[in-house]
Amino acid sequence: MKGELLRIENIRKGSFLKRIQVQIFTGEIVYCVFDNVQEKHMFLDIMAGRERPDFGRVYCEEKAVSEKEIPKMLSRYTAVISRQSILIDSVTIRENIFIVRPQVPEQFVRNQEYKRKAEALFKEFEINIDIQKPTWELSVFEKVQVEILKAYLLEKKIIIFTALGNSISDREKGMLWLLMEKLKDRGLSCIMADPLEDIDFSHTDRVVIIRHGKTCAVKEIADCDYTMLHKILYQGSIKVNDEWDPFITKVDKGEKVHLRQLTSEYLKNVSLSVTRGEIVKLFCIDERSYDEITGVLQGKRAVKSGSLDTDGKQYQIRRSARGVRDGIGILNGNPVADSLFMEMSAMDNLQMLLARKAAGMWSKPKYKKSIRMHLKNIIPEDVFHKPVKNLTGADIQKVAYCRWLLYSPELLVCIQPFADGDIESRETAREMVYLLESRKIPILIITSNTLEFNYCRGKELYMRKGEMIQKEEAHQFINSNNQ
Repeated sequence: MKGELLRIENIRKGSFLKRIQVQIFTGEIVYCVFDNVQEKHMFLDIMAGRERPDFGRVYCEEKAVSEKEIPKMLSRYTAVISRQSILIDSVTIRENIFIVRPQVPEQFVRNQEYKRKAEALFKEFEINIDIQKPTWELSVFEKVQVEILKAYLLEKKIIIFTALGNSISDREKGMLWLLMEKLKDRGLSCIMADPLEDIDFSHTDRVVIIRHGKTCAVKEIADCDYTMLHKILYQGSIKVNDEWDPFITKVDKGEKVHLRQLTSEYLKNVSLSVTRGEIVKLFCIDERSYDEITGVLQGKRAVKSGSLDTDGKQYQIRRSARGVRDGIGILNGNPVADSLFMEMSAMDNLQMLLARKAAGMWSKPKYKKSIRMHLKNIIPEDVFHKPVKNLTGADIQKVAYCRWLLYSPELLVCIQPFADGDIESRETAREMVYLLESRKIPILIITSNTLEFNYCRGKELYMRKGEMIQKEEAHQFINSNNQ
């Protein structure tokens, strides 16, 4: 009988993780599926020892781990491998493998013994990579293989794989599963934290479904199929009809802002339009689509082609989106971490963005008076002079949205706007979205969270594998019995 390697019970962290329970036995592959990207990232940070849970118990080989020792123990036991390699490109493959191992003598890279050990290790795991090849020349999958060997030599007990599905070929995926089987034979366990659509039933031992920050199902692979898991994760999460509530705002047909033929390494001719005074919600079914579209609009991912059309003008988006210079405002779910300056006052933060449009913003008192008058029914008078760090979560949301209300961008992109904060903050964020809608600012909400998708009204759009898809196709994928 396999022994219990790790058990976590009722792990909680902030507003993301509410009740996570996972049990890992020696020599098994567990597939963890999340309905929210941010929840997954927080879970991985805890598993890697980078974050300390707010609450919960951890048992290592059936022995309780003290609260203060949890990050240290998890860091020692686990390795997280993704398409973002942690290898050092400027050193050799064998240096990457051995460089952080304990008890390795100085100048080990000159020692032929380690060269022979590295070659023997590659042969043992049937990895066909030229050990003399420079690290920077390795493909994504070759780097993954090297990281696996590094984790093995560091005596990690659990290797977590994530965000690899769209970065490696089908052939390489097959090779990865075979590598995981070899790790199982040596007593290691693996966790796959990837979308449900990438699951391989022939190699997986158990599936853990984590929905809305809670472990909602744990299934032995012999007792489930894709249809069952699909229903557990998605069914009922997205409304099939267009009804929202009896107070839904009717938007008159008017001028539209168009994103046309947006193309990147992953996005394929993405086009969408938002009418002034309209909310459009874009639901990204797979994680890579979410990462790519948000990265492109924030200027973090390269663009091959595309344009923003508004007021009869066309702005070509070349190489990367330039944010407000292209007329696109970006507001992330956590405005404090993303755009606000904690030590500065609310008024200073409001002026900071508006100064790009109005010359003399800082020197002319009339601008402050005008801002106060414009926002007098939104932001309380006593809030303007306070540092952001002293504001409530709800007031912070008001300041973040009012910056864009004053600036009035051609298009405001809200990235997972209701994912962070307490209930009051999320309610305030929704009220502010509706306020900007009433002021005729086009709003595009991008999310991969089913709860967020239903949290506010708006026209629905869907993306999967870098392409826009029809609503019927999206609902068929989410709710049907077919894979």
